[in-house]
Order: sequence, then structure tokens, then C-alpha cells
Amino acid sequence: MSAPALVLCAVAGLALALPVAAAGSALEARHRAAGAADAAALAAADAASGWASGEPCELAGLVAAAGEVELESCDVEDSTGRARLSVSTRTPFGTVVARAHAGPEAAPGGVVGENGWAWPSGVRAVTQGFHDGYAIDLAVAADGALYAPYDGVVVASGIVGDGVPEACVANPGWWRGPNHSVVMRHEFAGRVIFSSHNHIAPGSAVEPGVRVVAGQQVATSGMSGCTSGPHSHFTMATTQRIVNPDINPYDYLPGRAAE
Repeated sequence: MSAPALVLCAVAGLALALPVAAAGSALEARHRAAGAADAAALAAADAASGWASGEPCELAGLVAAAGEVELESCDVEDSTGRARLSVSTRTPFGTVVARAHAGPEAAPGGVVGENGWAWPSGVRAVTQGFHDGYAIDLAVAADGALYAPYDGVVVASGIVGDGVPEACVANPGWWRGPNHSVVMRHEFAGRVIFSSHNHIAPGSAVEPGVRVVAGQQVATSGMSGCTSGPHSHFTMATTQRIVNPDINPYDYLPGRAAE
């Protein structure tokens, strides 16, 4: 082959290589942006549902920056803990944008932590923080499964409490009839602790006297008592009561920072 022909082949090869390199670089940028967006959305959702410390979108921004992308938008639904966001990164060939969304992680059965305690619901999310003392409202999965937070024995189930709470006096549409609960007794680190799920579906609870283990289903969420929607009003206390509980559940339950 003559010298001019060799030069022409080299030029042609270079001309073909440039678009291939550009395409490869753009593809790598898209993959990087997509991965960073997924990680940032999960971080925001975890923060929104309390499984990570920090403000959700601020945490998403830190995760995005660690992935060498920029957080463009971030929206978190307080009621569900679901996060939606977009990130971008600049390349020599233009700006690449990636979008992602994530919600609270569903718990397959009651997920038991290293200390032996389990998250008491099928969804890792709280719909209302501390109220009536240390009570918290747990979000529930579609099947409504509620779990024992620790090994113990059921000491009460069925109708617990009487009268119409003040919240339902002010909001009569929330009153669904008598509250149904399941109350459990646990012994941990030399201490007796009582836990309860409230607003459960009538007839769904394990009977008193039955021994349970952490993560075992003990009831199904419902709409009994004073409630505006399905959830579990969850309590932990030093006595067998469901009103004004005096134990902070975040000191025991896995996966959430204390509030």
C-alpha cells in the first residue's frame, strides 16, 4: 500500500474512532448519573422515614456529590416517605440528566436487628412521630401485617380502652367504634416492657397467653377506634397500658435514629 493510502486509512480510522469514543463516554456518564440518582433517592427516602439521619434532600445532595453528579431537583412526600429527584452531570458532549424515585423499604416479615428487636410493621416508616407520650404511628403495608417487636407473651387482645377519645370528639368522622389492640409483655436486659399495636382489625390478633418471637405477625392493621386511616398506634411502656406510654421505642427498635 502506498504512503498516501496509509495516511488516508489513518485519517479514516481516527474519524471513526472519535464518534465511538464520544458514544462510550456519554454512555458511561449516563450509567454514572443513573447509579448516583438511585443512591440519592434511596438516601432521601431513608431519611424521610427515619432510617438515616439528616434532612432528606440535603442527604440526597451529599450522596449525589459523592457520585460526582449535581442534584437538580428533590421532592419528598411527608405522608409516604417517597422521594423523587433528578441529577445531572456535564460532559464534553453535553449535559446528562437522570431521574429516580424510592420509597420506604418493605420489611419481609418483621426484620430483626442485632439487638433482637424487630421493626413492628411491614413498612419501615412512621406516619406520625411522638404523641400521647412516646406513642408513634406506624405506616402499614398492603397486607396490614403487624409484628411482635421482641420475644414475649400476648397479655391482652381484642377491645382495649373505653370511651371516645378527645380527638374523635373534635373529629367525629374518625370514630370507628371500640379500639382493638394486641398487648405484649417482654423481658429485656432485666427489664419488663409492654408493647402494643392499636386500631387493629377486629379478630386479627393472637390470643392472650400465646408466646411470640420477634418478627412474628401478631395482628393485622384495621380501622378500629379513633383513626383517620389504616396504621398502627404503637406503644412501649413500663406497665400494661396503651395510653401515655413512657418508653421511647427508638431506644429499642432497629434501623432508626432516636428522636
